[in-house]
Amino acid sequence: METDHLDPPKFRAERLTLWLLLLALSTLFPYSFDKGYFYLPGADEWESSKNLAIAENLSPDHYFRLFMELRPGSGDAPEYKMYSRFPVGGYALIKLAILPFGNDLSASILAARMLMLLLFSAAALLAFLSLARITSRPWIALAATLLAFSS
Repeated sequence: METDHLDPPKFRAERLTLWLLLLALSTLFPYSFDKGYFYLPGADEWESSKNLAIAENLSPDHYFRLFMELRPGSGDAPEYKMYSRFPVGGYALIKLAILPFGNDLSASILAARMLMLLLFSAAALLAFLSLARITSRPWIALAATLLAFSS
């Protein structure tokens, strides 16, 4: 049974602003599906390639060490170029996103990019819901969220 005519205006405004936010966030995804590569040759893509390398190297064979590079060391022990500045959770999520694609670098880049867009969208949604609850003004919450996440 549809009861929209019985809803108070504030509830309708909250639903409308939520739908507007979801519409704005949905525009991020269609233009990212053809980007299974880094943007510009020679551009500084160090962070993206570093995070992909660490996620790719994350395995039980290496005791889940966070490393960027593996070199032959002295004797039988390999030498790891470690990088563990951040917790393992983010790298584990990237690993789960790229795991189905094996050695296909283009698909791995695209999967990691989609994961990051999903996390960005979830953060924007949580910020909007928090601001709407704190301020009790959904239009102000929408404007603040869109401004904060517009970059």
